[in-house]
Amino acid sequence: MKRHFTARLITTHALGLLSVLACLVLANWQWERAQVYVAKNTSVQKSFAELSPLRDYLPISSVGVTTKVSGTWQPDERIVLPGRIANGPGMVITIPEQEVTAELVGPIGSWILDILELADGSSLGVVRGFTEDAQQVPLATGDQTISGVMQPSEDVPGLELGNGIIPLTTNMIVENSRTIAHDGYLIATSNSPGLIPVQPIFQEPPVQGLNWRNVAYTFNWIFFAVIVGFMWVRVAKDELQYAQLAGITGDLSHDT
Repeated sequence: MKRHFTARLITTHALGLLSVLACLVLANWQWERAQVYVAKNTSVQKSFAELSPLRDYLPISSVGVTTKVSGTWQPDERIVLPGRIANGPGMVITIPEQEVTAELVGPIGSWILDILELADGSSLGVVRGFTEDAQQVPLATGDQTISGVMQPSEDVPGLELGNGIIPLTTNMIVENSRTIAHDGYLIATSNSPGLIPVQPIFQEPPVQGLNWRNVAYTFNWIFFAVIVGFMWVRVAKDELQYAQLAGITGDLSHDT
């Protein structure tokens, strides 16, 4: 039995086990990355801290989810986005070949975005509503609690706005913020005087299914785990045979 627990065999088993486990862990990691978020029920409101981690991209699972934030409006930091309609989805190109939407249904005006400074000192862009005359909308001032729906930066892959509409991007918000800004923006569902509520472009997280590249990587790592397993068994058998031969040789020498 001693030959089964030599130092070389113990080392071989330890390295083999660690290598197989490492391959399986990497396979599981790639499989989790392959599970691109599939939309679930977003009717339940979540805290803003859950949805938007500061100094990171807005998670896809946070898109279209309702939340509530409190803070102080940053005066004179307004962003006016012209050439829009109140119906966000109506501005989106749904057929890749076309360069304009079929027709902008409803009055054309501007989205009004003011910047809210939160308790932790970070900034969040908030689309307060739609208006046909941006000059008549007073600046947001003071402290306020806003309910709304989280939206990604409009330069995300796969989102195309028609009719030459300028996208509302995180970079645009960062350039107008006094402090570090969160990725994406919030569309307020709270009513603001003189503004028409805006319908969010994304009303739930996008459904994208599996990322097949990561699925392929998953099977690659499983394949590597199988190869390592075969190598582990082969090395252990060779070591046992070597130990057995060494034992027979030692016995013959002793008999002589």
